[in-house]
Amino acid sequence: MLKPNHSTSPAPIPTGINYISILVWTLVYLCVIGCIQLYSSYPYDTDTAYHAAVGGLIRKFGLLHSFPWTTFSIMSDRYADKELLFHLLFAPLSGLDYVTASRIVGTVGGTGVLLAIYLILQREGVRYAGIWALLPLTASGFYVYRIALVRPHLLSITLALLLLWAVVRCRLWTITIISIIYPWAYVAFWQIPLLILIVATTARIIGKERFRWEPIAAVAAGIIIGAGLHPNTMNLLHLNWAQMSVLKNSWQMKQGFDLGREFSPPTYDAWIAHLLPLVLATVISIAVALYKRPRSIVQIAFILGSIVFCILTARTIRFIEYFVPFAAVSLAFASQHLSFKYFTHSTLIVTLVYTIMFGRDEIIRLSRRADDMPANVGNALRQLVPPEVQIFTPDWQCTGTFMLTLPGRRFIVALDPTFFYLKDPALYRIWYRVSREAPADTVDIIRERFGARYVLFNYIAFKETFGPLFNRLSTEARVKTLFRKDGLVLFDLGDAKFPSSSPPLLPN
Repeated sequence: MLKPNHSTSPAPIPTGINYISILVWTLVYLCVIGCIQLYSSYPYDTDTAYHAAVGGLIRKFGLLHSFPWTTFSIMSDRYADKELLFHLLFAPLSGLDYVTASRIVGTVGGTGVLLAIYLILQREGVRYAGIWALLPLTASGFYVYRIALVRPHLLSITLALLLLWAVVRCRLWTITIISIIYPWAYVAFWQIPLLILIVATTARIIGKERFRWEPIAAVAAGIIIGAGLHPNTMNLLHLNWAQMSVLKNSWQMKQGFDLGREFSPPTYDAWIAHLLPLVLATVISIAVALYKRPRSIVQIAFILGSIVFCILTARTIRFIEYFVPFAAVSLAFASQHLSFKYFTHSTLIVTLVYTIMFGRDEIIRLSRRADDMPANVGNALRQLVPPEVQIFTPDWQCTGTFMLTLPGRRFIVALDPTFFYLKDPALYRIWYRVSREAPADTVDIIRERFGARYVLFNYIAFKETFGPLFNRLSTEARVKTLFRKDGLVLFDLGDAKFPSSSPPLLPN
């Protein structure tokens, strides 16, 4: 058990706020994360385009209460902006080109993660706090890839780190503010805080400290206030439960719910290349705590957090984005009980060399990302597809890119297919079958059931998946191939009556 022993290993002494140091390290982290974003040739994750598109819609229409641009998604008429804060970061940047806007938002989000680590360690009196905050970037190439993704998880990681520290230290106002922000920042706005509360409470039990109900009350009050202030409160609550089915369907490997490799367990090679240094960091932290018996409940809490997120990462690799910074903080606390003077610097050098040797592929591929929508292709598509028409898209990954390229047009579903399934399971199965099997009546189904005249998708990137659909439409006498270049193909099926239940394109 990680029990404190008051006769050994004095706890780190919380220090005051050094604003100059905070400013200096903030600039350092901005430069580091900014360089990573500049190194990325193009936003790697297709979801980033969706978030940028929503930011542009907010700037144009204000806060959204419906989302008619994805006709067959549950979001079309029961819209909840589950990442509103992230979209508000994009809104003032919508006048910039997509790549530049994404780099700015990604730099701000990634800097927040490193700065949160620094602030926690600095407040706890940990030596070399600024250097320790860089450990997540040197210890895992896959984490560099994840932190380069311009997605809302950057905000959640920052909030989770700060929330655990605040709960353990009983900083009630800080807890309340973070909890108010969570429903505006991330879809798992109560699941992550609940996990943090469990970790903090367990740390108190292990450390034989008395139970504190105040942090729990502050978290609950903050989440209630934040959710209540959200412009889509009721829909947000409904969507939160719906999102839980996303993870469930992916874990159960249900047909039609392939959400990408981030929902899959890490492979053996991934453990060796990207996770082994963090596992060793966690093991060292545990060993030091068992031997030295630290007084710091904060240290115990972050060790437990590392263990919990390591277990979750073993089930779904996307949790590496939490596991890595929690493991780094745990090792930083452990270093205060070690006599080796250069442990911090040696750790950074060793992990950096290890990542260069075994984990560099994930970093290198950031620089090789091709442009999803070259300017000449986008211009051609805008001339061929009139505004406000329904476009049949067999995939969901590219919807954000299509929304940026073809504003004012309607698509099927964005972010994940579960949103379509939740709205109309029967029609979802038809969409899934038509997209992959392309039966003889494919054209009639697309026209009548989806009200779509145009079909747009990337036949190169999804050659195996949508090959039958491409072959069917390419050989159909009634279908015209309007555009085919750079992997994209646009088919015209002729006039189609739009479903009468479709919402207007101008949101309420």
